[in-house]
Amino acid sequence: MTEENRTEQDAAEESQMTNEDTAVSEDAKPAVELASFEFGEQAVKSFPIHVSGALEYARANKYEYGPRLRDAELTWNVVSAEKMAGDMVRVRLEFIPTSGFRGDPGSEYMDIDAGGAVLARRQLSVPKENKPFMLMGITAFSVILAVVLISMLTVFKTEGGDPLYIAGRTLWIRAEEPKQQQFITYQGADTNGIIYNWAMKPEDEANNELVYVKVTLNNETSGVVNLIVDESSALLLDSNKSAYQPIDTISRAYSAEAAPRFLVPGFIPIWGTVKMNGGDQVTGMMVFELPRGSSFSELRWTASDSVTIRYD
Repeated sequence: MTEENRTEQDAAEESQMTNEDTAVSEDAKPAVELASFEFGEQAVKSFPIHVSGALEYARANKYEYGPRLRDAELTWNVVSAEKMAGDMVRVRLEFIPTSGFRGDPGSEYMDIDAGGAVLARRQLSVPKENKPFMLMGITAFSVILAVVLISMLTVFKTEGGDPLYIAGRTLWIRAEEPKQQQFITYQGADTNGIIYNWAMKPEDEANNELVYVKVTLNNETSGVVNLIVDESSALLLDSNKSAYQPIDTISRAYSAEAAPRFLVPGFIPIWGTVKMNGGDQVTGMMVFELPRGSSFSELRWTASDSVTIRYD
């Protein structure tokens, strides 16, 4: 073999080795994996089987949302999809009633296997509608209280005196006799002025009931009174002198079907911050949760003043 032929053979062998190395290198490259976390439409595109499985299961099993939503027409939105161990994907969904709903959506997630079957489901929250602030006016507190610029000294003060109308240092307060029932329903508007049926129920439905008290506050001074109506603004005492704080009538209210049996006509929740100019009056309902069948001894008002109304 001549030197020229040997050179050509060596070059051919080197080229073959280079090609083989290149092939090995390309074969050794890892496969491109799907992104482990996707949002919205990209989640649907990246994990179509998993997302489809979650949506189909949600539509077919609305009973898990509870009695208020199980028969409602709902709309779902894919929030995200997250690749978990193996071929499992966690699909997060939001859901709301299809029509007439304004507020925050409910949320849940489902763990879906490669075939689209649901392995686990967890509801994180339920849809929460805007609360009925427009009921009471246009300004921040007028959504909670009806404000009337009249003097009430001549309205409540009869010749014999009204035992439920008591003067404090700055406020005259009237608290009517407490009334109790298992549920409270009423009609009111949301922040867009749309009328809804609203309801409240006791947290301990097995043992407690709701008690509402109509409260009227009057600023008979010439100055401004600022007060906050919240859990610490009053106490309702039962016949055993056990004291109960008012419940948040805004956060505890939820939209519901009309229930005439539990309807409280003219119900206006009293809750929040109020600025009362001289001569202003505000009226609304305070709600308490007490053991069923309780009787009442007194209501103690403590917001910006100190007044006790006795029911004995």
